[in-house]
Amino acid sequence: MKPIILTVMMAITPVLTVTSCDNRISDKFVNVSTENPYYFQLSNGDSYIPIGCNIAAIDSRESMEKYMKKLHENGANYARVWLNSNLFEIEKEYGRIDSSSVKNIDRLIELAGKYGIKLKMCIESFRHISEGENKWDTKASYHVSNGGPFHNMMEYLDSEDGKKEFIKRLMFFKKRYGDSPVIFGWELWNEMNAVEFRDIPQILSWTEDMLAETKHIFPKNLVMQSLGSYDSDWCVDAYNYVNALPYNDVSQIHRYIDEGAPYSICSSPVDIMSSDAIKVLKDMNLKKPMLLAETGAVMPRHSGPHTIYEKDTSGIILHDALFAPFFSGASGPGHLWHWDHYIDKNDVWYQMKRFANAISGFNPIAEKPVAKKIFNDNIRSYALIGEKTVLIWCRDAYNDWKSEFIDKIQPTVKKGVTINLSDFFEYDTIKNIQIYDPWKDSWKRIHTDQIIELPDFKRSIVLQIKYR
Repeated sequence: MKPIILTVMMAITPVLTVTSCDNRISDKFVNVSTENPYYFQLSNGDSYIPIGCNIAAIDSRESMEKYMKKLHENGANYARVWLNSNLFEIEKEYGRIDSSSVKNIDRLIELAGKYGIKLKMCIESFRHISEGENKWDTKASYHVSNGGPFHNMMEYLDSEDGKKEFIKRLMFFKKRYGDSPVIFGWELWNEMNAVEFRDIPQILSWTEDMLAETKHIFPKNLVMQSLGSYDSDWCVDAYNYVNALPYNDVSQIHRYIDEGAPYSICSSPVDIMSSDAIKVLKDMNLKKPMLLAETGAVMPRHSGPHTIYEKDTSGIILHDALFAPFFSGASGPGHLWHWDHYIDKNDVWYQMKRFANAISGFNPIAEKPVAKKIFNDNIRSYALIGEKTVLIWCRDAYNDWKSEFIDKIQPTVKKGVTINLSDFFEYDTIKNIQIYDPWKDSWKRIHTDQIIELPDFKRSIVLQIKYR
């Protein structure tokens, strides 16, 4: 590493002071709960459930401000961004800091503080080092033809100089932003097992080393790594290894509706696919928070956003991706990709608010919930059995993305659906039962018998049961 580069980079790195307008969470760090390590807590001990989505490659400052405001207005408190995207890339020319990109990150952090959004900062996302210009998947500035130190991706990954470049990048963010409670955590790389010239053992070794370095530099923030969509056997060993690493604070998985994927589960209804993704993480037997950190629907083999998005103007895919992971034992809802092609274009941000409403007042740290699923021909029920509260999300088994958008069968009103509470949990007394309809945004209190009849509903409905 050339000393002059470090000097140039360090010369404009004062710690940015963030003035927060939303001090409910913005001035508090996110930690793994010491009482229940499957969930997050804030540094004041309050439970924290990350509700939001990916807004990774934002195209402009105007879009950035719009998305952050939309998240806040719809009950969200989390977003994931890529620091290698054009708006935020600090080193568009090797060895030179791009001041406009720094100002964009400054503004992002300022807005996150203002709106109470915790940011997952994905440090790198490129897959190639080659000639030409920087793109979302190419770090051309690192190539020797542009004055950089590397000929290709493998040279970067398989050398001490490559690690020094990554650490240099970390140190810039440390010196600029310090230990910021606005930041949910630092993610090393987006889907690192998908980089060019991938040598899986080398990637795993690099990840292990850089997780430790990143945690040393940011001891107050969470640190994590991400891998590609869990859709075939090729990723199994890498997932098992990376998620078990001691400095990997969060167990993450990516998975999409993808009709070209080797695993048939990726063509299933969104709730079944998402719930199974969390089961994959559970089966690793790790005492860590679990997140479906990227999800959505793509054309075969990730060749683009799925065309069903154009028809999903009610946010059905987003709804299922939010509810299914959390009600299967994840530490938060699923975090959708396609924030621009789908969420914003169809203006279905409100689905996040509906999820937040459905779980309002539920403290997973205190409740220590156990997830349970009961499927029948009529509905699929996903339950979280807490010590004093039970949440049950019921999904119409006859309605999913295929039936509604491919076969064009409109959802019917479910009438007379009954649930036997003793199938889910044991109880002496039930204090009250409330029903939330997330499609109407309405609550209703019902009787407290063992067998209850649900109000008429379409697609899904949520029970919140207080007992003991």
